[in-house]
Amino acid sequence: MKKVLLLLVGILLIYSVSAEIIITKQPVGTYNLGEMVTIPVTIKTLTDVSNSLEMTLLCNGHEINFYKNGVFLSSGEEKKFEASLILTESMIGKTLGACKIKIMLGDEYILTDDFSISSQISLHNTIQQTEIFPGKEIIIDGGATKESGKDVNGFLEIEISKADTANATTYLKKLDTINNGFFSVNITAPEDMPAGEYLIKLIAYEKSGLGEITNLGYGNNKFLVLQIANNIEIIIENPIVEPGTSARIKAILHDQTGENIDSLTTLTITDSKNQIREKIEVATNEFFDFPILSNEPPEEFKIVANTGELSSEMTFQIIEKPKIDVFVLNRTLSIINTGNVPYCNKSVLVKIGEETLNLDVCLNLGEEQKYSLSAPDGEYLVEIITEEETKTAENIVLTGNAISIKEASSSIGTLTRHPFIWLFVMGILGFIAMTIYKKGYQRSFIGRIGIGRKKETYKTTENTPNHTVPMRKKSLINTKNKAELSLSIKGDKQNVSIVALKIKNLRELESEKGNSEETLQKIVNLAEENKALSYENQDNIFFIFSPTKTKTFKNEKIAIELANKIQPILIHHNKMFKQKIDYGIALNYGTIVGKQELQSFNFMSMGTLITTAKKLSTISKGEILLAEKIKERVDTSVKTERKISGTTKYFTIKSIQDTDQHKQFIKSFLERIEKK
Repeated sequence: MKKVLLLLVGILLIYSVSAEIIITKQPVGTYNLGEMVTIPVTIKTLTDVSNSLEMTLLCNGHEINFYKNGVFLSSGEEKKFEASLILTESMIGKTLGACKIKIMLGDEYILTDDFSISSQISLHNTIQQTEIFPGKEIIIDGGATKESGKDVNGFLEIEISKADTANATTYLKKLDTINNGFFSVNITAPEDMPAGEYLIKLIAYEKSGLGEITNLGYGNNKFLVLQIANNIEIIIENPIVEPGTSARIKAILHDQTGENIDSLTTLTITDSKNQIREKIEVATNEFFDFPILSNEPPEEFKIVANTGELSSEMTFQIIEKPKIDVFVLNRTLSIINTGNVPYCNKSVLVKIGEETLNLDVCLNLGEEQKYSLSAPDGEYLVEIITEEETKTAENIVLTGNAISIKEASSSIGTLTRHPFIWLFVMGILGFIAMTIYKKGYQRSFIGRIGIGRKKETYKTTENTPNHTVPMRKKSLINTKNKAELSLSIKGDKQNVSIVALKIKNLRELESEKGNSEETLQKIVNLAEENKALSYENQDNIFFIFSPTKTKTFKNEKIAIELANKIQPILIHHNKMFKQKIDYGIALNYGTIVGKQELQSFNFMSMGTLITTAKKLSTISKGEILLAEKIKERVDTSVKTERKISGTTKYFTIKSIQDTDQHKQFIKSFLERIEKK
C-alpha cells in the first residue's frame, strides 16, 4: 500500500513540472517611451502541454497584460516565442519607473530582471555669444539624449524672457527640430530689445504617431543684450532767454528702447554769425547753465549735442531787453544803457523835492549820459523812475538858483573852449618824452640783450616732458598718456581699474595763480609712471589702468596703491600752501572697449564704470572710497568697511598692509616737495 502511494506522488510531481520556461535575453537598463521591449523565451516540455503563454508588465503595483498565445507541445518538444511591448500611452498608460515582466504558462511563471521605463530627455546647450547688440543673431547649439542613451528625434521649443522679473514676459519664441540628437537654432534679437540679462528656456520633446508627447526634457541658458545709444535729444528749459539770465540746457541720450543712458556729451553753442561761444563736455540728464550777458544783442543761438556718431541740434532766442542803470554822484545824474538794444523814445522821471521833471533819453548800447542837478541851496530827496519801473531815491545836497536838470559838459568840450590847457599838457608830455629818450635808450637796449640771453638759457634748461599735451582746453595739467571718451568705437574689450580724483574747486584753482597746478601735475606724472592713462572730464581726473598698457590683468592693487599715494600728497599740499585743494578720491572696476589711436587712447565705457566713480568721488571728503565691484577683487591686505549714502553702497579703507617700499616712496616724495 505504501509503495502505491509513493508511486502516485511521484507521478503528480512529474506532471507539476511538465514544462520549463527559459528567458533567452533579459531586458536591461532603461527604456524610454516610444521604444520597444522584446522578450524572447523558450518552452521545453516533459509531457504534452496544451495551455496559454501570457506576459504581464509589473510596475509599482500596476499590472498590464500585453501578450497571450496558445501553446500546444508534445512531450519532450521545445518551442521558441518572442513577445514585443511598445511603450506607448495606449499600451501602458502613464506607467513609469522600476518594472519587470511576469511570464506565465498555466500555473507556472517566471520573472524577468528589473528594468526602468522613463520619459526623460537630457538636454545640453551652448550660446556662441553671451553678449549681443540689438538686431544681432543669437546662435544656440546643443544636443538631446534620452535616458535610455538613444538620440532624440523630435522638437525643440525656445522661449526667451527677461531674467530679472518675477512675472517674466516672453520676448521671443521659436519652434525648431532635433535630428539624431543634435540641434542648432538662430534667433535674431529685435532692434528695440531692452538692454539687460535674458533667460533662455529650452523644451525638448518627442511625439508618438498619435501626436502624444512621449519624452520630455528641459534646459536653460542666459545671455546679455547690451545697451546702445540710439539717439540724443536736447531739452531747453527756457527757449526764450532774457539777457542777464542763463539758458538751461540738458542733453538726454536714449537707448534702443528710449530709456535714458548716463553718459557724457559735447555741447557746442554758436551765435547767429556761427561763432562758437561755448564748447564743453557735460553729463547727460543734467542741466547745464549757459550765462547770457546783459548786453547780448537779440539773436538766435544754436546748440549742437554730439555723442559718438549721434548728434542733435536746437535753437533758443535771446529777446530784446531795454534797460538803463541810473545813479547820482556829487550832484550829477548818470544814465547808462545796460540793455541789449538802443534805449530811445523813452523818458525818465526825476523828482527833486516836490517838483517833477521829465528827461527824454536816447542812448546807444553802452552809452552814458550825465546831467547836472541844481536847486536852491539845501538837502533834497531825489527820486528817479524809469519806464521799466526802476526806482532810485537819495537825499542829496544841491545848490543853485532854481530847480533844473542840464546835460553835463564833457571834458573834451572844456578843453576845446580853453586851448591854452592843451598847450600846457602837450609841453609836459614833450618834456617827459625827451627825458626818457635821453636817459633810458642805452639802458633799454642793453636790457633787451640781457633778457634775450636769459630766455635762451631758460629754454635750454627747462625740464619739460617730451610729447606732452594738455588734458583738455585751458587745463592746468599736461599728460603723456592721454585718454579720450568715445561712445562709438571698435576696439578691444577689457576690464580696467580706475582712480577718480575729483577737484571740487577746480574752477577757483584755474582762475587764480598758485601751487595747485604743480601739485596736480606731479600726481599725473606719478600715475603715468605707473602706466596709467589720464582722462579729464569737467572737475574729475581719471587714471585708467588698462591691461593694454600695464600688460597685466590684475590692476586693482596698483590702483589702490596709487590712490594711497595721492592722498598724502594732497594733505601735505593743503598744510603747506595757502591755496587749498578740495578733493575726493574713488575707485571702481569695470569694462571698456579701447583702442590706441595716434594722439590718444580712445575708449568707450560699458555700464556705470565712469558714472559710479564720479558719484563716489563727489561723496568723498578726502578719504578713499571703493565701489562694490573693485572691493570684490581686492585681496585681504586691504581692510574695508561698508557704508551707505542714500541708495549708494560703497566701502572705505580702514587699513592697508603697507610695504617698506611704499612707505619709503611717500617719505621721499614729501621731502622733495618741502625742498622745493
